[in-house]
Amino acid sequence: MRKCFCSQWRSFFVHGERLCGNMSCEITTVDDLRTDPPTRKCSTSSTNSTSSMNSTNSAGSLATSDGDVDVAAVAIPSSAVVVYVTDDAVATMSVVSCRGDRTCATVANVDESSSDIHTDRDECSSDESCNGPDSPTGLKRVGSVYDFGLDEADSPPPCANHPFAAGPDADLTKVARKQLRMIREVDVAVCHLNHTNTIISKILSSKYLRRWENHQIRLQDDCITSNTPSGFLSKTIGYEAIKDLYPVKRWDSNFKYCLRVVVNNGSYLLQTTNQYLRDQILYSILWKKNVQETQTLLKSQSDPDDMLKELQNIVDFAKNIPLVDDEIFHMPTFIASTLMTRDQEKYCKQSWEKTLIGTLRPLIEDCPPSAEMCSFLSHHCKDQSSLPIIKDSLVYTITRILKHNFDFARTLTARTLVQDYIKALYIQDRSGESIRYFLSRVHSASAVCPHNRVLPNMVSTCITAIYSASEELPANCSEAEFDCYYTNHLRCYIVVLQNISEYSDWLYGLAQLLRPLPFPALLLIRSIFMEDISSVILKIGLHEDCEIHKQVLAVRETKDGWFDLCSPIEAVFCGSSIVWTQLLKTLMACERCKKKKLLKNLKAKHLGTCVSEALKNNKIVMDVLCLMLEWMVVEDLHQRNQIVDTLKSTEFGRNVYDEFMSRQNQLLELQRKGGPQNLSLPARGTDLDLNSMFDCGPFGNLESVDLAFTNVTDTCANTLIKLPSLKVLNLWGTQFGDSGLLIISDHLTNLQVLNLCETKVTDRGIVSLISLINLKKLNLNSTKATVRSVDVLKKKLPGLHEVDVRYSFAW
Repeated sequence: MRKCFCSQWRSFFVHGERLCGNMSCEITTVDDLRTDPPTRKCSTSSTNSTSSMNSTNSAGSLATSDGDVDVAAVAIPSSAVVVYVTDDAVATMSVVSCRGDRTCATVANVDESSSDIHTDRDECSSDESCNGPDSPTGLKRVGSVYDFGLDEADSPPPCANHPFAAGPDADLTKVARKQLRMIREVDVAVCHLNHTNTIISKILSSKYLRRWENHQIRLQDDCITSNTPSGFLSKTIGYEAIKDLYPVKRWDSNFKYCLRVVVNNGSYLLQTTNQYLRDQILYSILWKKNVQETQTLLKSQSDPDDMLKELQNIVDFAKNIPLVDDEIFHMPTFIASTLMTRDQEKYCKQSWEKTLIGTLRPLIEDCPPSAEMCSFLSHHCKDQSSLPIIKDSLVYTITRILKHNFDFARTLTARTLVQDYIKALYIQDRSGESIRYFLSRVHSASAVCPHNRVLPNMVSTCITAIYSASEELPANCSEAEFDCYYTNHLRCYIVVLQNISEYSDWLYGLAQLLRPLPFPALLLIRSIFMEDISSVILKIGLHEDCEIHKQVLAVRETKDGWFDLCSPIEAVFCGSSIVWTQLLKTLMACERCKKKKLLKNLKAKHLGTCVSEALKNNKIVMDVLCLMLEWMVVEDLHQRNQIVDTLKSTEFGRNVYDEFMSRQNQLLELQRKGGPQNLSLPARGTDLDLNSMFDCGPFGNLESVDLAFTNVTDTCANTLIKLPSLKVLNLWGTQFGDSGLLIISDHLTNLQVLNLCETKVTDRGIVSLISLINLKKLNLNSTKATVRSVDVLKKKLPGLHEVDVRYSFAW
């Protein structure tokens, strides 16, 4: 049956008889040999109507004047005009552009009754065309890649001479918003169809005679292969041979999710089990083909500007394609690196490199740069003339490296890039403002930096750079040579540490990382290095938080810490005691630090320093020496006499010593007079009440103190330590905490029973009780004690035979 479209549109030919009066109308043969009953295909005869080809727009896009116009891509000869008529509606079709042996046309004013019109792209669908809701829509050609955004006019993409200028699709944004994993190997069912238009080929391609084969296909860099090459896939399918690629929502009732790959000699149908897998294969092939085309074009081109355009196209494609894979980000940078290494003299120009870095910047921000790209950027960091070009562009790159690297040993080029960038910033601006601005960008705008790996990665990068640069120093270099080398190659990394110490949320982590003295021994004996690092040490050592300022102490007693290195007796500080004295003042003023242990370390390592500073009228050191005498830290008679003579040598020292002797005489008087053995403070009693009670009379023989359900706090520990004979202490239901336990554990060595039920003590204070060697009973009921702290006490105190941990926090 043939139908025509003219003014007498109801006239038609039936069995060769003309029923239309218009002899000039264009006749179209409507073939009823369709693959599926609802499907109608239009195959047209050739005419000499060349005027319709003039309507092809230059961009190859399909445009209609009516917003409700349906659009389709129809396979017809380039010189044909298609007319389609139904009994209920009229469809007007005009040729607008050609693509090889296929012509894109618009079909206008199609009623719902004629909605079953299908194109050559859809000859395999049953009741829905490939522009269904699950098809990639808005696939818009941009150079050599596609834009996956929604087309503003909801029009079909341009019909360019590219194999992937897909037809009109309705819902690509739904697909593009997915996060699809790239497919490299997948099991699919494969069917091959010929493109010939003979009746025999159509019969053989019908759904009743189609043959499907199961294959495990592999998407390689240049072609699609099968792991079992046979049948339809006995040969590989090269990406350059693919002319078209689009999903078919439904082939028939049994094959629902198909992907059609059109090649020169036919087409392949790839059947998957679900839509998600089909979309994965579709976009993976799109990506592989575009990468191969880009590489081929770049090999044949020599103009740097044209190469930048191709790189921009592949970068745009990588940004918009809904695939999630490292290859998506690394491949464009790898291509760029290959270009640069191919002809450095030609392409390594400042203007070209600036544009290149700007082109690759979106991908580098989303994924760490490749090793080749890191080497390229490091080269330009060393070149000061190129630094202004890449200074701001690399901030996001360096931040990305610091945030997402777990092990710099595996990414040496990335660490080298960070080191070279820091050094370049310092050389450009030796005042450190560039580094300060860089760290402010790396940190974050919030009060607390949310990136846990930035700080350790930055510190480890600086320390590694310092070690590497120190190894290049001559063995016996002079002080002047060392100072010059240090200023040019090492100070930049110390400036980074100085700026890091300005951030309060980074200070604790920095203190922990620097506590083991992670620097070469060659630097620790140089005054220029110690003067620079002392500003960082002061930030740590003078902080009010005990957990921070105690990091200046040594990790172990046999090792040295920053406090030991800052001693004024050391040659590196040339007799300056300012840093050491300030650190000592902070440590002694802290209520949570274990002062007795600190005094023992001072006596063992710095007794000579303390005596020397006391002779210089250092008041802080004089107070420390008196405390050594009062707490019986110095047992050697000769050393005690030396301390006494030192204190008596100055007026302030004599006053301090006289106050100490007055307290000692009062204590001896209390012990001589004796007094009660048991004491119980009334309810609602406070620290002041307890202190006033001890001032009223002698309590030298006091062995038991009951402070249960009173309002005493950690402050009462300073009063309790004056009772050397105390054996039983009840603090049930008080505000006693870890700070008080630290003080008690240093002095009340005769304590045998301790009740801490319903107090605020935690593991930190409980573990300090290991110094109470006579402790036998301990009540930790309803506290925050954990199994770890109790196990430590049991191991360290063999005499502790009763521990109550009922209703505790961790039980």
